[in-house]
Amino acid sequence: MAERHSISIRDRHGFERTIPISRSVTLGRQSQCEIVLSDSMISRNHLRIEQIDGEWWAEDLGSSHGTYIKDERLARIKWEPGSAIRLADGAYYLTLFAESVLAPEVNLQAILQTAHLLTGQVELDDLLEQTLDRLLSLSNTDRGFIMLPEEGDLVVKVARNLSPQVEQDIHLSMSSVCRVFEKGEPIWIHNVASDEKLMAQQSIMDLQLKTILCLPLVVKATCIGVAYLDSRRIVAEPVDRATFEAIISLCAIAIERTRLAENNLHHQLLATVGQVASSIVHDFKNALFVISGHAQMLQSLALDQKMHAHVSQILGAVDRLSQLCGDVLDYAKVREPKREDVDLHEYLGELTEPLKIRANELGASIRCEGPVGTANLDRYRFARVLENLLANSLDALAEREDGEVLVRWSLGPGEVRIVVEDNGKGIPRKIQKRICEPFFSHGKAKGTGLGMATVKKIIEEHGGSLEVISEEGQGTSVTVWIPVNPGRSGREDTTGCMRILDSEPQ
Repeated sequence: MAERHSISIRDRHGFERTIPISRSVTLGRQSQCEIVLSDSMISRNHLRIEQIDGEWWAEDLGSSHGTYIKDERLARIKWEPGSAIRLADGAYYLTLFAESVLAPEVNLQAILQTAHLLTGQVELDDLLEQTLDRLLSLSNTDRGFIMLPEEGDLVVKVARNLSPQVEQDIHLSMSSVCRVFEKGEPIWIHNVASDEKLMAQQSIMDLQLKTILCLPLVVKATCIGVAYLDSRRIVAEPVDRATFEAIISLCAIAIERTRLAENNLHHQLLATVGQVASSIVHDFKNALFVISGHAQMLQSLALDQKMHAHVSQILGAVDRLSQLCGDVLDYAKVREPKREDVDLHEYLGELTEPLKIRANELGASIRCEGPVGTANLDRYRFARVLENLLANSLDALAEREDGEVLVRWSLGPGEVRIVVEDNGKGIPRKIQKRICEPFFSHGKAKGTGLGMATVKKIIEEHGGSLEVISEEGQGTSVTVWIPVNPGRSGREDTTGCMRILDSEPQ
């Protein structure tokens, strides 16, 4: 049987109440405290009660009237069940009690708490973080990760206490993890010493692993991912195996529901873009044409500099709106590239040359390097890809004194590889997965939010793919693959937008 704890609180008038306690709490007079005692003798933040490794501790938070045990004022002390603490010279007495809890009750509480945690409306990344933290807490393990499939490959989406090289840091081979995913059969080892095969593995011996759990995330008989947990100690089970597997199932359902909801939202957004493009944008462009014509007439008649400046503001706004209309129409249309062979050195040099002026203004530089060779592409459509990527790189260099953008290319078996990399501010991890969403803009006061969405679309029209590697504060590298044979697809994108590699440790 497990134990649960509660605190008996008795005031100076003899009134007593009992509060169950299962986590660290703060007691005080202010409403933000978990336990509120509305008494002027109690400080706003009077006492901190916390559980560490199964033991309870009480810490006075600098209260005015103090906290006492056995007539001695305490600062911090281990609080043994059955012992009483006096607050504010006898205004209140607190006693900690422990009582046995039957296993069925513990299991039910674990399921209900997990269900409550997973019912909120959160983004998939946040849900995965919460799910892994919950599984680590319930299993008493120390490390772990959750993997989900992306275009046929299992990808680590969230990890705890593991290096970025997850495969080298765990003690099951990735082939074993993949078998769990493919067969839906869990690996459940609470004591490695009882498994002779595992004990024979040097990696197990080196890192002194004791507990390994590798569990499939299953929804309607379909495995949607894998949860891996391990520990260097033999853990005690707060809940039994059947209950833990039920909780894993709850987590899987929540993950799948959130993923489907995000995909549905993405598809709705794409449909909305098409509807807007077909029903509004053409009329909107006609109205902008009229506004622009009248503004140009006013500009020619402007009698003073102030009026001229106002008209220039109008024309500038018209240009930005016209660009947005063009981006929407361009994004909504499906076009077949008008391919031709282009000399990469000459083509990329012509595209980068006009941007070197802006780079110089930023104190940055643009370099091109690569072998002699050609690529079969639509030179006018593909120019938008490079122009957008270069513009993003220059924006990222705005606050650097030694900024550099490098455009390099290489010819591989059946494909052309073009890389645009910079040493700018990088892309925040939370933003990376959204950079190809239409109308999503980050860090640009005048961005239309269709730049990277259009980049992805043009690359897909060419049968290619792209990959982004970015670390905040270190820079960004965008790699584009274009197949030499237009009839064949290039590398597969491994996410809805692209494959994004983040070197930030978990």
